[in-house]
Amino acid sequence: MANSEVTVQSALDDARLQAQLAAGAFIVDSGRRRPFYFDGRFLTADDLTADQNYIRARQSDLAQAMGAGVIRGLMVGLGTQAASNSPTLVIEPGIGITPAGDLVNVDTRQTIPISALPQTAQLDVQLGIKVLPGASAVNRSGLFVLALRPIEFSATPTTAYPTTLDGQRTVRDGDIFEATAITLIPYPDRAGVENANAKRARVAREVFFERQQTGVQQEALPLAMLCLEGGVLRWLDVYMVRREVGAESTLAAGLSQRTRALLEAWLQQHQDHLDDIDTATVQAGFAAVRQFEALPPVGPMPASTLRFEQELGQLTLLQSYFPPQVDCEFAFIPSDELAALVQESLALPPIDLRASDADLDHLSILIVAPVTRQLLEAHKRTLQSVVTPVRSASAGLVAKRSPLESLIRLAQPPLLVRPTLPGVLAPDALAQAWQSAIDATRAQLGGAAQGRGMFWYLRKRQLPYTAEISSATLRLAGDAAAIDQEVDVRLRADGLLTRFNAITANMPTLARAETANLLASPRLAVSSTLADKRLATSDLLRRSALSALSQRADARQDEGLRHDDVLTIARQFGDPRLGEGFDALVQAADETTRQDLQGAKVVQAVADSGVAPQLDVAIRALPLAEHSRFAAQLRDAAVSADPTKNLTTLAGLRGAVT
Repeated sequence: MANSEVTVQSALDDARLQAQLAAGAFIVDSGRRRPFYFDGRFLTADDLTADQNYIRARQSDLAQAMGAGVIRGLMVGLGTQAASNSPTLVIEPGIGITPAGDLVNVDTRQTIPISALPQTAQLDVQLGIKVLPGASAVNRSGLFVLALRPIEFSATPTTAYPTTLDGQRTVRDGDIFEATAITLIPYPDRAGVENANAKRARVAREVFFERQQTGVQQEALPLAMLCLEGGVLRWLDVYMVRREVGAESTLAAGLSQRTRALLEAWLQQHQDHLDDIDTATVQAGFAAVRQFEALPPVGPMPASTLRFEQELGQLTLLQSYFPPQVDCEFAFIPSDELAALVQESLALPPIDLRASDADLDHLSILIVAPVTRQLLEAHKRTLQSVVTPVRSASAGLVAKRSPLESLIRLAQPPLLVRPTLPGVLAPDALAQAWQSAIDATRAQLGGAAQGRGMFWYLRKRQLPYTAEISSATLRLAGDAAAIDQEVDVRLRADGLLTRFNAITANMPTLARAETANLLASPRLAVSSTLADKRLATSDLLRRSALSALSQRADARQDEGLRHDDVLTIARQFGDPRLGEGFDALVQAADETTRQDLQGAKVVQAVADSGVAPQLDVAIRALPLAEHSRFAAQLRDAAVSADPTKNLTTLAGLRGAVT
């Protein structure tokens, strides 16, 4: 729809217009003037320039409506000279919008020495940047924001013809080029500390917790923050200032004063800061207040900060990460629910580590360890719950005990043995079971992260309800008759119904139900190519699971499979990524090898070996370039004289390397 136009054709029209302007009914936007074209009008350069300025102003308004930030790319990293006295920065291609609504663009990957940003004082003056004392262009020290600024320059000399009869021809630049300047903007150092890590913690508090402005100019798009000492880079923090498009939208926050983009940037910045702490410090454990001044409401924490110690004659789970006034609990959670918990917890207030004792006393934290759902089911039965209280390892723990609790624990005989109900672990045995479960999870996480295993903490809501897990759990899996029918179809397809009936004949009811749940898993479905004698990954995994049950039953002889035996096998086949390795191997193999891998002989050999899950993990850890070679090795091992030994060796060697 076109805008309404008011045409002034007479003195009366002009009088009416002036009256409306004087009354405030019409508001003139001084930045929105454009030429009114008509036949016979004499156009000047100013008219055409005004036309360009009008279009650029409208584009700037639209860009500001999107919000300042990075549209795509523009990730900042360190170059090959990161450890030298002349480090370089690498900026990936991308595009962004400045707070003023101008576009900044980097077409190709840029590698720039820090000492060359900017290289001359003249560039600083042209861009309106003033270098602070002690931060000279040659030998910089202090905090700086790496930013992109839009600039323009004229070029392409063109003949300018005279506009009068006696005028002379001149030469003027004929084109205006738009460019992007990469520059460093000094950040006001209000930390008052000399240590570079302490400065980082203080600035993170200012930016995310106190929400102070970074001082970056309207015409600049911040990409990262740097700490320099005599030109030497101490740290590079991207998410301290980097924001995605839409970060300034108030609709993203709902009732919260912090936008979602700011909270997500804080979580990413906290993870990067934690990654920059040396491995020895992470493995030894440390108090959060030694590295940070404020924490996002959810984030990773070193698993080493939790440990078991004897306290007043009892094995107790202690934490040294949070202040002693904070109430903490530990829980095992399904690994596939961690992302959802993180998203929900971002809506909670942040954690101020410098808060008063009274404020910290009302803070509750849940420390979680993600595990597979099969392992979680086992923990529910062996640990009687998946949640346990956590004490503080510092001296402040005594202050957190009530007087009644302290008197009871002091008066309690250390060797008093209390009777326990059948099937319920004694307190000491339960504490040892918790210790074994947490230590095993910590070792698994540490092995996958080069000794830097991380649990996660979540700020708990202060709501008047509690959630407890008690007694045994039952898995609700839908129509039991449909499950039995699906298991029957799969067993008949493999010709193993008789063997399955023999295995389950003497099994307890709960173990038999767990076995049906395992074999009815969607990942073990009968493939559409089974009728053509071309077995897929699901067929291999299904036969491997039944082979594992059969081998365990043979080891038990007349005793039969127990419930914990089935749970152990279910954990092996409970990895949500199980099968991805075999799928990738088949895709990478040549046609002949692919046919062999999908043949009955190779599939049965892998299933009978008992190491199918380990082989799948080993394949996923391999580079894609090695999949084709490993496919041939697996085929040769499966058709060898001793396939079980060779496949076990192949899985073990690959597992050791990874």
